[in-house]
Amino acid sequence: MTIAICSFRTLAVAGMVVATPALAAECPDGFPQKPVEFVVAYGAGGGTDAIGRTLAAVIEEQQGWTVPVSNRPGAGGAVATTVLKSTKPDGYTLLVGATNPIVIDPYASDAVDYDWTDFYYPGSAMEVLFGLVALEDKPYDTLEELADYARENGRATISTSAIHLERLVRDIGDFYGVEFVPIPSDGSADAMQKALGGHVDATIQGSQHIQQIAAGNMVQLATLTDSRVPYAPDVKTLQEYGMDLSASAYTIFVMPKDLPEALQVCFEGVIEEAMASDAYLELMANFDNRAANLGPDGLTALMEKQATRYQKMFAE
Repeated sequence: MTIAICSFRTLAVAGMVVATPALAAECPDGFPQKPVEFVVAYGAGGGTDAIGRTLAAVIEEQQGWTVPVSNRPGAGGAVATTVLKSTKPDGYTLLVGATNPIVIDPYASDAVDYDWTDFYYPGSAMEVLFGLVALEDKPYDTLEELADYARENGRATISTSAIHLERLVRDIGDFYGVEFVPIPSDGSADAMQKALGGHVDATIQGSQHIQQIAAGNMVQLATLTDSRVPYAPDVKTLQEYGMDLSASAYTIFVMPKDLPEALQVCFEGVIEEAMASDAYLELMANFDNRAANLGPDGLTALMEKQATRYQKMFAE
């Protein structure tokens, strides 16, 4: 497992993750006066949902808050993000989502009525390790073999959960001169069910596929991040296949833009403390991933950089 040094100072000891104590959260006196809702931007059962529910339970234990979790899937996270934009900045709503609907969708779709500057970002939960995967019994084990399958059968279908992944699917197909057809889904869990049910030829996943690969149910055809991943160290990246393509994202926490400074400090501390918990580190271990809290400054810088990149890309 790859260990990342996060804002709450994790240490690698004999191949294990050990968290040093996080700073206690400092919240305004009397806050909260009612439940603090976590809204997951994707459907139940996916990786983002697992993160939201795990951290909500930890925060209830650590802080004594009531933290109900609801799911608001749709348009790859854009539905929940749109609703958040008009939500009162009082600290009672936190979105558990991803970078991509915020830094990509405003430039990929005219129907999106927000951009990355409309929100406050108290922290991130993990980097998403995207992979292109298929059922183990499919007649292909690599991306090149999937391209051959598409060439012989006229096309290959790939379930996705975001607009930028749909474009990536088409771009990969164009590289091989075949038709890769993206099949939009309501979140990664829905995309995975399409693959497990045999309704598509492959799927792009960010976390759920890792356990499926470990169980021998799926194989990774290509790694979509810039470097190889620990759960599939022998699988090539798109760059290694000869493409200047990749998929990068973080699972993040998002709140209304004008959140008072005292509440900003509160949620930064609450998130940091929760991410240092044994329960969260165990979840990351199950994902064969690493906790990665960039903090508000680091995450804001990342959002600006990626938004600039995708704005230029979709303007071409």
